[in-house]
Amino acid sequence: MNSLSVTKAGAALLLGYTLLAPAAQAETQAVFYNHLVSTAVVAAPLLAQDTLFVDTFTTERGSLLQTTTFTVGSGVQSFTGNAAWLVTGASEFGPRLTGVNIDLFDSSHNLVQSDTFAGVLGAFAHSTFNGLLGPGIYTLVASGLGVRDSVLDISITTAVPEPETYGMLLAGLGLIGYSVRRRKTAV
Repeated sequence: MNSLSVTKAGAALLLGYTLLAPAAQAETQAVFYNHLVSTAVVAAPLLAQDTLFVDTFTTERGSLLQTTTFTVGSGVQSFTGNAAWLVTGASEFGPRLTGVNIDLFDSSHNLVQSDTFAGVLGAFAHSTFNGLLGPGIYTLVASGLGVRDSVLDISITTAVPEPETYGMLLAGLGLIGYSVRRRKTAV
């Protein structure tokens, strides 16, 4: 068996293991707020495919300002986020939270991402946000105005490259190795 065959076999085994290896169990870190103005620090770091869930329910009225500080562990490269809040009509009964804005800051207070309003479905307003996110300390800030009772849910899920990305990386490395080997034998 020549060294090229061993390299192909090794790459195939590594690729197969990467694609078939069981994924680590994702965890959810939850923060519950019952006041419009609140602060929390999440103790456990978010790892690959973990979710930070922030749940707010309060009967208070006034300015909303909630800050949630959390740590992202190694291996994480991006995130997706969603938010939903109740916006029952001005003349209706029930929760009404208006002017919601969600921002994510790094430890140097640089803005990493802001949410994008996605629309209203039923009595719920929705927004989304996503982007790059590496290891470090981050602060999620939610602001708005609680006209009546306030209900707000925010989730952030961390992500790592998909197995297909690793497969393409391995295939690319294999091709580079093959071309280097071919050049050495040609000389």
